[in-house]
Amino acid sequence: MAESTIQAGSTPDETESGMMIPERRDLHFLPPKERIHDWHAMGPHLSQFMNTLSLFFPAGERLFIDAVRAYRDEIPDPDLRKAASAFIAQEAYHSREHAEYNQLMEDAGLPAGRLDQHVRQMLDWFKKHGSRQDLLCETIALEHFTALMGGFLLDHPEILEGSQEDYRRMWEWHAMEEVEHKSVCYDVWEQCVGRGPQAYAHRVVGMLRATTLFWTNVTRFYLQMSAASDACQREGWRGHLTVLNTLFGRPGLLRRQIPSWLEYFKYSFHPWQQDNSRHLQGLDELAEEAEKAYQQAIAADATRH
Repeated sequence: MAESTIQAGSTPDETESGMMIPERRDLHFLPPKERIHDWHAMGPHLSQFMNTLSLFFPAGERLFIDAVRAYRDEIPDPDLRKAASAFIAQEAYHSREHAEYNQLMEDAGLPAGRLDQHVRQMLDWFKKHGSRQDLLCETIALEHFTALMGGFLLDHPEILEGSQEDYRRMWEWHAMEEVEHKSVCYDVWEQCVGRGPQAYAHRVVGMLRATTLFWTNVTRFYLQMSAASDACQREGWRGHLTVLNTLFGRPGLLRRQIPSWLEYFKYSFHPWQQDNSRHLQGLDELAEEAEKAYQQAIAADATRH
């Protein structure tokens, strides 16, 4: 396994060797359902783009869990086995929270259920026909995506600034934990599959396949989600320009990630060569805020009933 560049004391939990051990945080979020169409400060189209990303998480996180669990008993490093178990717990919490989030979309008349089912069918086909190496290979590619996107959101807080607080906290929590556990699957790959030419070729093909399938489906789903949203229809075509500018103009959510995405194709790549562990210093504070907001929302709901 490649050595981490993280410095002692910069993360919530590290071993003596410098390996980061993700922390289990069983957080709950209760964002207001009436804001599902227009929770983002930049308008309903950005709201639907972020909503679209959420559609991939319940089934996607389950794929990641299955991929790591298939190798967990073969991991030679006890610290990495511990990290793998914590990773599985984190992904289970992410899947649960995004499933509830996605239900808000379905209840609001958006085609979330149908699109979620499409993702499940696609991934179930891949699980049935792919080897366990294939599953782990796609997992490390998609984990690179989520870590890059999460890191960029944290590098550019203005992307979510002014948005409805519960939705903002949920996305920031997910982004921080993606950064926290970003090397776990990759380290499992290196320890259980290998680091030689064959393993390298496999992960390169996996990244190209994951990139094509993921962004093709994100684009298709976003167009369907925005077409089904009355708020988007009222905003009109300029809302699509807002999304395109955010992704490819300023701040360039996708455009500015291209160099970091390309680093994955280096033979010597390791996720912590892109060290953004500084973002984890606010994780405990965010968790406290999220728990407090959740309890307040539960109390308010009980009062109304």
